[in-house]
Amino acid sequence: MALGAGVAAGAVLPMGTACAAGGTAVTGTAVTGTAAASATGTVKDVKHVVILMQENRSFDHYFGRLKGVRGFGDRSGILLSGGQSVFNQPNGLNRQYPWKLSSTPASGGVDGETLAQCNGDLPHSWTSQHSAWNKGRMDNWVLGVGNVRSLGYLDRDDIPFHYALADNYTICDAYFSSAMSATGPNRTFLWSGKVDAASKDGGDESGLTWETYAEALQRAGVSWKVYQNANDNYGDNGLAYFTRFTSAPAGDPLHDRGMSSVPATTGSTPDDIAAAIKADALAGTLPQVSWVVANQAFSEHPYAPPGDGAHFVDLVYRALAASPEVFDSTVLFLNYDENDGFFDHVPPPSPPAGAAGEFVSGVPIGLGFRVPMLVMSPWTRGGWVSSEVFDHTSVLRFLETWTAALGTPATCPNISPWRRKVTGDLTGVFDFTNPVYGVPSGLPATKALGVNCGPLPNPSPQNNALPVQESGTRPARALPYQPGGNLDHFEYGAAGKVLAWFTMANQGDPATSAAHFSLQPNANRDTTPWQYTVDPGGTATDYFNIGFGFGSGKYDFTMVGPNRFQRRFTGDANAAGKAIEVAARYGVESGTGKMAIWFKMTNTSSAPVTFTVKPNNYRTDGPWTYQVAAGASTEDYFNAVAYQNGWYDLTITADVDSTWSRRYTGHIETGDTSVSG
Repeated sequence: MALGAGVAAGAVLPMGTACAAGGTAVTGTAVTGTAAASATGTVKDVKHVVILMQENRSFDHYFGRLKGVRGFGDRSGILLSGGQSVFNQPNGLNRQYPWKLSSTPASGGVDGETLAQCNGDLPHSWTSQHSAWNKGRMDNWVLGVGNVRSLGYLDRDDIPFHYALADNYTICDAYFSSAMSATGPNRTFLWSGKVDAASKDGGDESGLTWETYAEALQRAGVSWKVYQNANDNYGDNGLAYFTRFTSAPAGDPLHDRGMSSVPATTGSTPDDIAAAIKADALAGTLPQVSWVVANQAFSEHPYAPPGDGAHFVDLVYRALAASPEVFDSTVLFLNYDENDGFFDHVPPPSPPAGAAGEFVSGVPIGLGFRVPMLVMSPWTRGGWVSSEVFDHTSVLRFLETWTAALGTPATCPNISPWRRKVTGDLTGVFDFTNPVYGVPSGLPATKALGVNCGPLPNPSPQNNALPVQESGTRPARALPYQPGGNLDHFEYGAAGKVLAWFTMANQGDPATSAAHFSLQPNANRDTTPWQYTVDPGGTATDYFNIGFGFGSGKYDFTMVGPNRFQRRFTGDANAAGKAIEVAARYGVESGTGKMAIWFKMTNTSSAPVTFTVKPNNYRTDGPWTYQVAAGASTEDYFNAVAYQNGWYDLTITADVDSTWSRRYTGHIETGDTSVSG
């Protein structure tokens, strides 16, 4: 494969300030130039947005081992039926943890790394994706997808360029695909904000009629273009799914900007695309919004090596960097359309029943499973992580916010009200007041691998243990919600009826966006999670029957929310624990004046109770005991913001009932940046 003149791997580029070792946040440099001289410290400093969507990789599959993200070391993973970790998936009569694809022994002269690069694709239709999800139980990855390779992963050794981008820029570890379906529907979301029932499972969408976002840009007078080879794009140009584009004649902007090809100058689609971007960057004609579409061989779709995909990303990146003025005013979004059936452990937010535009025949369209999202720009340098919930429509929402700030608003009417509530607009991943200009040093060189993957065998598991995630943290962006929740009380009725009442809250100063929660029964009843969306400043309450036929008073529930938020409640509503309870809240503590988590322990029984609070993570002191008299209560706080960067993970037990326990895990948001958990 030709490298292309002027954009070859390892080309000399203008240098900026490198990311400090270990993902430490980097402050802005004193670079002088057009971008620095005209900076406003707002989103208006963005002059160009480039969107490069690659194919079919899940977040855990690529970044489960990356330090400082919600990966294989996640201590807030949900439990599967029977109490198994979400990482320990059923595999027939056995179980299987995620396993490294490249650990497969060499066979027939082919090493494991090559087999990992050439791992074949998996079923990823509407049916198989929903089957793996299993109504939110997340316990059917092997059977639902139909292959234990669904649990295969890559790491820093396999994809060093991707890891280097994460170490130098910003990675989003709560970015979900839009549809629990295939490539076509997810790309339709990226280009238009929705799908319909007819296109929910399309591999190659066609004949769609609603407005795309490119048309909204055209109407608003915002320049845009698709960089592609129309004869070698793997069907990945989402605009080609729409009748207005396929029927547009030459000379029509919809055709010329959306359907035409870059000049064929090298005989290589990746190099032709990079050459066209570079030429426009140097000529000052790069449009305000660009979509970049790879060909199959460089798309990262299984059987297309990730190393080749990295080379294509690098070609695009370096083509932009050929003009420092353009590079220092550009945002490059690198995301992936869907997960190809590869495992991810975080349950995607799911809409409440009846949410407009979010169901097909009573089945939720999405959100789909997590996929990688890397944001490369001067305002996202420093190895940051954002754990705000996003999906593909978030890219359109960023464009909405940006074009509105520029005075040329281009809106997308197709995004559902629920998605606008529960997913962000990506502005939270940026720090426009501290840009770091130029190209970071130390990005590894890339090259086309030239591997013929078709005849090679697929890798198979060689080990069965939870992968060890890289140690360390990374700086984390502030989040726009503050999840909280409690088991409030029990309600007793006739014939053994017992109701357990729960409250989920999204309150506090940072709560400016809706937060998604689920309540997951772990035992004693159907384990399908119940889904909730809580508005900023709001609460939601609901109950579960835990009485006769549903555990006869025994209960085990997990409340799940964003950014590792979790509450677990276990006990027996007919045992001694029925007369005790704990209410958690956030509030300022007196010692440092910073936010802490407070626990009010209440005893309504006729005898004293001793509560014990024990740390599970983040601190090594304790435990602490509290004797609460009959009919009394006591309250105490536990430092989080002052000493643990806002993180807490504590379990409370009581001496009167060994079945009773409450676990509280999460992060206290203050509106400021923090550190990953």
